[in-house]
Amino acid sequence: MNWSNPNSVSRIHVIFEAVGRGKIMLELVRHLSPITFSKIIKSIPISGRLHFLERNIGYVETGLTLGAEKQKSIFKRGELGFMISNGSICVVLQSIKGINMNHIGHCVEDPLLLDSIDSGEIIFIKPTS
Repeated sequence: MNWSNPNSVSRIHVIFEAVGRGKIMLELVRHLSPITFSKIIKSIPISGRLHFLERNIGYVETGLTLGAEKQKSIFKRGELGFMISNGSICVVLQSIKGINMNHIGHCVEDPLLLDSIDSGEIIFIKPTS
């Protein structure tokens, strides 16, 4: 996918990294959920354990408490959501319907890395250098 200017005011690239296993570049997009975007950006770097929801979603709990904002319930592979019920940043691994999340961006690269990582691995979400 080809996206516009990274690290502008409205689009920020961050790294989703499993130490020793690899990393994925994510793009957070302000206009999708501006309040959620701002809170996440202010909280970075974030670290936590990777969890899976039926191998359809990989998520990392952030400890952030946010409300619903421009939620949607249909996501495609590679899109990012913020699940307000547990304060998690979610990477969609298989297209899903029926789970309401704040849409916050997408993976710049295919999230193939998450298919090979086990639940419980430590993940770091940090700014690009």
